[in-house]
Amino acid sequence: MKKPKRCDHTSVGILVKKRNQRLLIERRGSNFGIAAPAGHQDGQSPAAAARKELKEEVGLAARKLVARLKIKLNNPCRRTNNQFHVWTVFEAARWQGRVKRSKDETKRYFWASPRAVKSLADKLERFARAQRIPLAQKNLRKLQMTANRSRVWKKNPGLEPPMYFLFKELGII
Repeated sequence: MKKPKRCDHTSVGILVKKRNQRLLIERRGSNFGIAAPAGHQDGQSPAAAARKELKEEVGLAARKLVARLKIKLNNPCRRTNNQFHVWTVFEAARWQGRVKRSKDETKRYFWASPRAVKSLADKLERFARAQRIPLAQKNLRKLQMTANRSRVWKKNPGLEPPMYFLFKELGII
């Protein structure tokens, strides 16, 4: 059995737009939910990791990345030593290629309108209320762990909890 990697506490997210729509993926493993392409830096610079994750998860090549946000969130991951992540979020201002999802990491991809993104955020808000978990960054760890254990959430997820807070900070929702 493969030993889990140790978390380096650094993650990147990549925002990809086509016209008025955002590229989103549904994750295959934990953390369950709908998200922008994202992943750990694993010792790389934020920009190098963003390029790698974009290529790995959806087959696109980032030609120009613009840093949009750096923030610490207390979100867990499947790795060991996973108490928090310092996120760097980029906008892929120029990209090329055709979307080709990673069959290992993603169930599906889709282009989401602002209304669809809001609907996914609303779904997370309803889930949090149903679980009696106030939707606040200080509760992110509990919310993510609850979502990861929920069969209902796994079957029909909304916006992944960390992505919810990143999108809030960025003014996307």
